[in-house]
This record gives sequence, structure tokens and C-alpha cells, in this order.
Amino acid sequence: MNEIIDSAEIEARASAHGLGTRLALARSIRSLLDEFSCSMAPDDVLAEAAASVGRAVQLLADQPGKPAYVRSIEGALTGMGTLSELGPFTGRLHPLTPPFKLILSGDRAEAYTTYSHPHEGAPGLLQGGFIAATFDELLGVVQSGVVRLTVDLQISYRAPTPLYKELRYTTWLDKIDGRKAYVNGTLHDGDRLCAEARGLFVEPRTLPF
Repeated sequence: MNEIIDSAEIEARASAHGLGTRLALARSIRSLLDEFSCSMAPDDVLAEAAASVGRAVQLLADQPGKPAYVRSIEGALTGMGTLSELGPFTGRLHPLTPPFKLILSGDRAEAYTTYSHPHEGAPGLLQGGFIAATFDELLGVVQSGVVRLTVDLQISYRAPTPLYKELRYTTWLDKIDGRKAYVNGTLHDGDRLCAEARGLFVEPRTLPF
């Protein structure tokens, strides 16, 4: 049975867990990055924007904080728990992350997303580091909630990956060997293979948390 985690599901869970305002702020910061990355505004407009952002930074700096707090509550939006594998490249509360639609089916996952200006490498193309980091997180999602750390991650880039088009990541658990998990993945633009991933993850004997 597939579990679909899309924008509507995220909104519903955010409301249920009191995270609606935080989710809205993450969207606003994401929009700011998107606009800034391609803006040709004159200096006076940029200065006004910088002052506004500075006030927002100070507003949050004056409040209590907790390292890794966003990561620890990301799982409330997906139902994956406090150790959600979705982080700065796939998690909805991280402002640099484009929205993902995630379809979970046992030890297999599909994720759909569209990248924009802040993720550009070569003109019009997705920067390859985002692909590697996204694979790292999505390869973790299919490991049934077991905490394993990345030991080896190999990415083969097969074709340029475009911005502004919906892309499809597919990841699946290949096999378990004791504390080791072998996981594979692909990235497609329509029918075109853009990248492949192979990862080895190992369950640590002790955890630092």
C-alpha cells in the first residue's frame, strides 16, 4: 500500500501539530531566496530588503533556540517520527528545499520535485551537489526507520538535469547484510535517466543522541 505525502498532507499535519506558522515562514524564506537569486533590483531596493531581512533575523535571534530543532520536528509533517530522514535537501521546513511529493511503498520510494533559480549550477541546469545530497536523504527514507549512517555514496551523472521541470527520484532497498544496508536510486527527467546512485549505510553500534 502506497503512502502519499504531498502538499495537502503536509498542510494537514502542520495544522494538527501546531506547525502551520513555521511552515508558512519556511515558504516565505524559500520565496525570498527564489526572488533574490535572479533579481536585478537596484541598490536602494536591495538595501531596503536587507534591512527588512535583518529585522527578521533579530526577531528570531531574540527568542530561545535549540540546535537541530527543525530536523527533529520535520518528521511530524511526514509521520516518520523525530528521526525523519528528510533534512535540508528534502524536508519541507528547510527553506532551501523545493517542495517534494513523496510516495512510500515499503522499501521503495518515489519523490517528485521541481528545482528553480537557487539550485542552478550551469545555466539552466541543476547543480550536481543537490542531486547527491538529495539521493543521500532519499536512500535513507527506504530503510524502514533504522538509523544507519552513510559510509559510501556513488553518483553516476548520466545526462544534464534541467531546472523548472518536474523530476522523479526513485530509491529502493537492495539488501541488508547485518548492520549494512545497500540502497540504489535513479533520477529521471521524464523517460531520460539523469543520474544513478548506489549507497552503503551502516548501523552504528552506538548513537550520539
